[in-house]
This record gives sequence, structure tokens and C-alpha cells, in this order.
Amino acid sequence: MKKKWSIEKIFWLFLMVFSILIVLFPIYIMFKYSISDRASWITGGKYPIPWWPFDPNFEMYNYYLSDGRFWSSAWFSVKIAFLTIIISMGLGAPAAYALARFKFWGIGIVLFLILSVRMFPDVSSVLPVAQFFNLDFVYHLPITLKVAMGHTLLGLPYIILIAIGVFQTIPIDLEEQAQVMGATKFYAFTRIILPVALPGLAAGAIYVFLLSWNEFVFSYFITATSIADVIPLPVYLKTLLGAFSPNPVSIATLSLLVSMPVIIFTFIVQKYMIAGATAGAVK
Repeated sequence: MKKKWSIEKIFWLFLMVFSILIVLFPIYIMFKYSISDRASWITGGKYPIPWWPFDPNFEMYNYYLSDGRFWSSAWFSVKIAFLTIIISMGLGAPAAYALARFKFWGIGIVLFLILSVRMFPDVSSVLPVAQFFNLDFVYHLPITLKVAMGHTLLGLPYIILIAIGVFQTIPIDLEEQAQVMGATKFYAFTRIILPVALPGLAAGAIYVFLLSWNEFVFSYFITATSIADVIPLPVYLKTLLGAFSPNPVSIATLSLLVSMPVIIFTFIVQKYMIAGATAGAVK
């Protein structure tokens, strides 16, 4: 039987296509500028900027991809982002589990205090954090760990908030049955609850990765006060763009290069977000 196209279906199809175009259009513009020759973006008012370059080339990509500072900064940012995920999950998941399972007076106040960390602007908290890492007993810590700890301060409240919602959707019967069979609370949490909660926790991991990858204020001050040999990618971009007046080709190329690791990471972990947080719980 042929499906009938009602006005409602056509309307929703139009909205879907329109939404996709809104998302893809800026990416197309950035890619177009990143491969543009000089005549395609400097017109002198003689002709409008073309929708596609006259002589497309990848010279700007070759320039940045052959720059060792770009690769070292990018690798440094990747290490910081994954270390931030590990620290945030290591601290946030147990805290969220306790807040989700153990009911006590003042739990609302505790949650408010945790989230209140993000109520202060980053500029007001970055100086005390940067000065703390200059103290003698933490000064010699690896710079990667310092920056990751600073980023954890920003991402941990959100991880706890997301993880609480995930753990609350998991039936408590799973733990009770495990404890009846002799399992401890720690064993039930690490071997039963966490595997079931991983799809939901993946959303928090993606958020922390994006936050750490794009974060500038803490990265700039911590690396500046610690006199780091290598700097994160956002700080590298700031120093690079501050050294000269950037043209659209340079900005578009850098934007796409910085976006690619985030896109790749999202595609890798998206399969964990498709499944429900309680997938397999009945078994």
C-alpha cells in the first residue's frame, strides 16, 4: 500500500530538511573559505563573493598540518580532555550514586552547593586555582594533570547531575539481588550498576570532552603561571591569531581542524547513547 502524504507529514519533512540545512550551511561556508584562493574572497567590490572558489586549494591545510606546534598542542589538548573525563567520572560517578541511592536530610542543599560552583564566572575562580598550583607541594605535578584538574572543577557538577538521573533509572532490585547472593555494595556498584549505567554516563563523558577541548580561561592561566613548554590548542589559537590579522581562509581552516576531533569522538561514543540506560536490566 502506498503511504499517503498528509499535510502534517509534509510539514514535518520540511522542518527536518530545513533543520539539516541550518546545521550544514555554516560547515559548508567554513569549508568553502578554507579552500578558497585569494581572488575568491578579495573581490574589491568588482564582483560578489562566489559560492564556490574559482581555484580551490588546500594550501592553508598544508600550512597548519605541517606546523609541529599545532600537532603538539592538539595532542596536549587530547590528553587533557581524556584525563579530565577519567578524573570527573572517577569522582562524579560514586558521588552521584551515593546521592541517588542514600536519602538523607539536606540532600537538596548538597546538590545546590555542588551546582553553585558553576554559578561563579570562570575569571573569578581561575586565579585562586592557578595560584594553588604554584604552591610547593603541587608545583611539580605534570602540567597535563594540573590543567585536567582545573577542567574537572568545571565539569564535575554536571557529571554528578547527569549521573544522578542515570542511577535513579536503574532498578534498585539489581543491587538487592546481588547483595542477597553475597555481593558487597562496592562489588554491586562496579560490576553490576556501572555497566548498566555506561550508556547514560557516555552523555556526561561527551559533555566533559567538549568542555575541556574548548576551555580557554583555565588553560591559559594554568599554563602561563606554570611556564609550560606546550600549550593547549585554544591557547595556541589565541597566540596564533593575536600575532597577525587573520584572514577568512585561516580562520575557517582552523575552525574545521579544531572541530574534527570532537566530531570523531562523538561518532565513536554515540552507540553508547542510543541504548537505554537500563538496557538489559531485566535480565
